[in-house]
Amino acid sequence: MTKPTHINEMNNFVRGALTDDLRPYPEEIRFSLDRLNGSSFWGWCLWRAPEGADLLEDVPFSDEFIQCAGTAEALTIEVRYVDPDGQAHQYVVGSPGGDLCTDPTEVIFWEDGIFSTTVYPHEVFTADEAAVVFCTYFLTDKVAQPYVLRELDLSLPDSDVEA
Repeated sequence: MTKPTHINEMNNFVRGALTDDLRPYPEEIRFSLDRLNGSSFWGWCLWRAPEGADLLEDVPFSDEFIQCAGTAEALTIEVRYVDPDGQAHQYVVGSPGGDLCTDPTEVIFWEDGIFSTTVYPHEVFTADEAAVVFCTYFLTDKVAQPYVLRELDLSLPDSDVEA
């Protein structure tokens, strides 16, 4: 077991250190994503803990994170970065080659269908596909190529920001 460096949160409620005491980090990330069922487990979020944080004492929030919602068969991923001026930018993650010329058509539901967001087909991931994105983020704090980002307008009152 290594010293935890990241915090994970389930359903915007339960949060704690992401640990590797049961399985290595990539497998733990995959395990979490595989459990998404859209009902009792519908959302998962991951962020790096501040340097030197004692995660047994405190589980701090971060303005930068990666999150997903939906089911292991169909989920959406968002990532949030803060620029050097302190301005937050949130993006939907997509696979390369998507067509943004039309309106989004794929609806992702979570929390027993109470919430949903509509994304483009190339922005729908399975748990297998999402594990690659999350593992890279775990290592680098970034969503790497070939994945693409579509910025969300967080100023809109009804924007598709995940709950």
